[in-house]
Amino acid sequence: MMERAVFMLLSVVLVSISFTVESSLGAQRCLSTMGRHKTSPSPEAGLHECHIFSENACCSPNTTRSLADSSGSHIDTFHWTRCGTVSEECEQYIKAEMCFYYCSPNVYPWAQRIVTNETEVHPEDVGETYSKVPICGSWCDAFYDACKDQPICVTNWYSDWNVTYNSVSQRNESHCRSDANCSSFGMRFSSATAMCNGIFGDSYVYTAADDDNCLVMSFNGTNPNDAVSRRFDSAGSQQQPAVAGIVGLGMLVVFSLYR
Repeated sequence: MMERAVFMLLSVVLVSISFTVESSLGAQRCLSTMGRHKTSPSPEAGLHECHIFSENACCSPNTTRSLADSSGSHIDTFHWTRCGTVSEECEQYIKAEMCFYYCSPNVYPWAQRIVTNETEVHPEDVGETYSKVPICGSWCDAFYDACKDQPICVTNWYSDWNVTYNSVSQRNESHCRSDANCSSFGMRFSSATAMCNGIFGDSYVYTAADDDNCLVMSFNGTNPNDAVSRRFDSAGSQQQPAVAGIVGLGMLVVFSLYR
């Protein structure tokens, strides 16, 4: 019986250690997205439009190459010119969000697992996305101002498209639905808050106070999001070692009753 108690105690200690290690590394992990992201962030040259993440990136040049094309208006299946071209200023903000999604090493604290109907049969279909990442209001305001007069045919860039297969390119492509009308960003979204909170589904949350509690999608020099993601990751995980300790104490008490 004593051997079993010792074994259980060691197990609890190892669980506590694993929680602590995961907490310290969490903010520096990439999303698991079936090849769209690297396994872990690292320096990366040749990121084209996404060069601000060169010091520590979750993307590769292959992922960002289409954004560098002079006529680039899409990445993967996503096209943002289905209602006509948008201004260069607006397009830069759209591309900044694309780069943030594919390249940022700072979104792991908000990661959410994607569970498909085929999960039990094809466990490889399970990946990750992120939800309710706090984005600084000033960045959303600038994005909205740059795009409010530009054309768009959807309200949610993740779910409102008609996705069809192109046999020539052998890729899925997004198109405006037959019942969708082209209008402006400003017509579809009454404010920068409404746009940031809705155009990318529930991926982002407009955060009014520009302080240490929000992220930006474009920056100069050192990535300012590193400290923010570490703080959020720590806040979300700090209770885990304590919980493991309480569980361990409970186990010891139970085992002592049977010695």
